[in-house]
Formats: sequence, C-alpha cells, structure tokens
Amino acid sequence: MKYILTLDWWRQRPLLWLAYVIIVLTGFVCFFFFKVLNITRVYGRHNIPKVGRGVLFVSNHQTMYDSFMIGTIGFFPSVIFYPSRPPVNFAAAENYFGKWYTALLMQLLRAVSVKKRDDGLLMRRYLQVLEKNNILIFYQGGRSFNLSQSRLGPAWIVARSKEPLEVIPIYIEGMSKIFGGPKTKGVIGRWLPLSMLRYLVVSFGEPVNFSGLDSIDDVKDRVGYINQRIIDSVKSLQREHSLQRVS
Repeated sequence: MKYILTLDWWRQRPLLWLAYVIIVLTGFVCFFFFKVLNITRVYGRHNIPKVGRGVLFVSNHQTMYDSFMIGTIGFFPSVIFYPSRPPVNFAAAENYFGKWYTALLMQLLRAVSVKKRDDGLLMRRYLQVLEKNNILIFYQGGRSFNLSQSRLGPAWIVARSKEPLEVIPIYIEGMSKIFGGPKTKGVIGRWLPLSMLRYLVVSFGEPVNFSGLDSIDDVKDRVGYINQRIIDSVKSLQREHSLQRVS
C-alpha cells in the first residue's frame, strides 16, 4: 500500500499539530492500559537520552503492541513537552497498513511502512531518518522468544552511519501473557487482550559498548561484531530484570 503521507510529514504543518494530539491521546490510553489495567515494572528509564535524533533503540519483540508499550513507558508523559523524543517505528505493512484508516493512524503515530526488511533502500532510509529522529527497531526481525535470533539491520545501520550512533538496548517481557506469543493467530490474543492484571517488565539499558570496533576493517566482520554486542546487551538485561528474577 502506498503512503498516505510523505515520510517526513511530521516536520510539516498543519498535520504536525494533529499528530501531536493523536500521540498524546494514545499515550494516555496506553498508559492507563499498561500501568493501571496491568502492572508494568520499569528499569533504566534514566538511560533514555534526552535528544530527539541519532538514537537507535533496539528491542526484543513478542507481540503486535510492543512498540506502543515501549513508547508509552519510555516517553509518556514527557512526550507532552518534548514531542520529538519518541522514536520512529518501521512497522510491517501487512500488519498495520492494510487499510487506509489504520495506515493514516500509524503514520500520525510516527510509524513507517515496511514491506521487505532486507531491502537495501530501506537500510539507507533508516540512516536518513536518524539524521532528524530517533528510531525503534526490533532486532529479531519478527516476533520471537529466542533472544539469539537476529537480523542484521540494526548492526548494518551502526556500521554504515557516518556519525557515531547511540544504541540503547531494551528488554521487554510479559506482553505475550496479554496479547499472545509470536505464533498467535486471529483477532483474539493477537489484536485483542487475552487477560489483564499481568506483570510486565521494560528495561532500558545503558548505551551499547562498541569498544574495539575501530580495529575491525572488514565490513562483514564489523556488522557481525556489532550484532553480537546488541544481542549480548539485551540478554544482560534479561538476566538482571526478567520476571522470574524480580517477582
């Protein structure tokens, strides 16, 4: 499906104000859902940079609503006063952009439609967006409980960026108890909650340490090194803040 709006529409008026209202209202609804109807434990929120560009947030992925939860817990209510800080999310076209009204809503919420995640042009688009925005990427490439599963998109972005990027790892857990896991099909569970009053964990880590990267000349080796550092950072957050550990 073609874009309804240009990719940089949020820099243009009057849609800028409409988007601001939609983002804030969505923040209120999601905050009530994740903090009142469910119990979300948040760690490392102080690690979120206070800038609105050049930050790559990289998270594991369990459900269709992970980006809503991360955006709310990480950036609400500060988004009311700093609307440029929340990251842009590159979302699967087949899941969120199938209808014109859902496509419009997602774009107002700073989401970009993605058809092929291994498209070289998409990788360049990531770098272009990072020049003026932050980005949230699910490094596994799809919903999965396997933290070792990964696609090389985030690592490629870091390796190809002309300027050093700040990469913030994120670990989430418990969302699958509400919306079902990676293999859930149909409306119930995938789009509508299965249950409430569940414990959730969101952990924002310190920026990923890429020390030693400058000594690696081969691009393929650099990408592999970066990718492993990202995976290790997310796994470290799991060991420290998993539901089993903090319950």
